[in-house]
Amino acid sequence: MVMKKNLKKPSKKILVIYTGGTFGMRPKSAQSNHLNTYEIPDLTSIQLSQWLREQVPEMMKIADCTVDVLFNVDSCQFQAAHWFELAAHIHKNQKKYNGVVILHGTDTLAYTASALSYLLSPVTIPVVITGAQRPLATLRNDARTNFISALEYAATAPKELKNRITVVFHDEVFLGSRVRKKSATGFSAFDSPRFQKLANIGSEIEYHPIIKQLPKLNKRGMLEQFRNSANDNPLPQILRLEVTPQFSTALFNELALSKLDGILLTLYASGTAPTEQEDFMLFLERARAVSTPVFAITERESETPSLATYSAGRELLEKNVLWCGELTPEAAFVKIWLLRELHANHSREKHYSWLKKNWNHSMSDELN
Repeated sequence: MVMKKNLKKPSKKILVIYTGGTFGMRPKSAQSNHLNTYEIPDLTSIQLSQWLREQVPEMMKIADCTVDVLFNVDSCQFQAAHWFELAAHIHKNQKKYNGVVILHGTDTLAYTASALSYLLSPVTIPVVITGAQRPLATLRNDARTNFISALEYAATAPKELKNRITVVFHDEVFLGSRVRKKSATGFSAFDSPRFQKLANIGSEIEYHPIIKQLPKLNKRGMLEQFRNSANDNPLPQILRLEVTPQFSTALFNELALSKLDGILLTLYASGTAPTEQEDFMLFLERARAVSTPVFAITERESETPSLATYSAGRELLEKNVLWCGELTPEAAFVKIWLLRELHANHSREKHYSWLKKNWNHSMSDELN
């Protein structure tokens, strides 16, 4: 018996937001076969929608997709303004759809995923970010598989994940605020070294028990707070530094430190720093004198040590260094930046005091 094709329109409505990046790159000329000859075209929503349907016809079987082109930029050009515009677009449209899939370049994907986790959580629908290591326009690529997997996940996510920001890449599902890029060339480009992945996508989507243990999210993301506290102050200046032997702090007198809104310090793997180095301790004292907060993360990829394990870590706590714990460097940077921007109208002294009291419980991200 010949079965008739089911032409029924998919019931789930998915908003596909394109921002640029490798996924949509096209060759500069018909003779180009090398990745370094590809560029990001200036696509309209209609053009991209038609092209996606031609290249990935399966998408129409998974969901009723609406395609929006928000940006046409390489992700290395992403700035905080892009985070806010993307978050506002999702917030505005979330009631119309059952899920959102964001096509994003890989270089700053982890920063955007963290920013959306802070700005939007909890959303009312799954928000999934994906991208590609090779463009959809190439013969052998990961763009097609990543897109299909992201669409299927967005359309079928279980209730435990329906209001979270996640990343789907190479058939793995990660919590958005805990993802890191690990490869510039491999298709398995992302990992979540400090938090378990949420699911594996094979013949079916296998969700891991950790999703049952995720804490409930706050009822209000930070986006609304930013809307209610608009300011015209200069954008926050956050500096990332890495502790090394003979850590040089000669450039950081009190005047230089007073121009910074925060310092994110990467410690050694055990959560230590050269606290017996007089110059380093003077650096911390100068930062405190001008109310420039210093935050600490560790370079260790997997499990995170306690900052209180060694005396060289405890001394940092005594100097009012704020410990970022399980946060990734990307999530820590975004959190610091957003908090300073949110309280830009506060004096440095007031904001410094507020951070010391509220750092660990100051955002809606589920794993602060």
